[in-house]
Amino acid sequence: MTRRRTFLTLLGAATMASAASTGTAEETDSEEVMVTSGELEPSEALLAYVVANYGDRLDDEDREVIREGIEGSLASADAFGDVGLENADEPAYGFSAYRGDRP
Repeated sequence: MTRRRTFLTLLGAATMASAASTGTAEETDSEEVMVTSGELEPSEALLAYVVANYGDRLDDEDREVIREGIEGSLASADAFGDVGLENADEPAYGFSAYRGDRP
């Protein structure tokens, strides 16, 4: 469970970093990674970010699992974008916080 949470946290950070990217080089201990807008596919750019920061801890199988996760998350994001929602749309269920058994 920890690895999944770590991956999801990392994916979120990578997405934010990618969105805020100015096209500059980021230097790491062992290599320099250049990600320029339009140069890489989004999944490749996110994977490059992960590898640049954590590559020394990843084997080929880990990289493939991360690539599949990134591609799945990007596909989900595209699917969400296809749903037409208005600002007034709300979930089809009501939510109330559970406060435990109260007398």
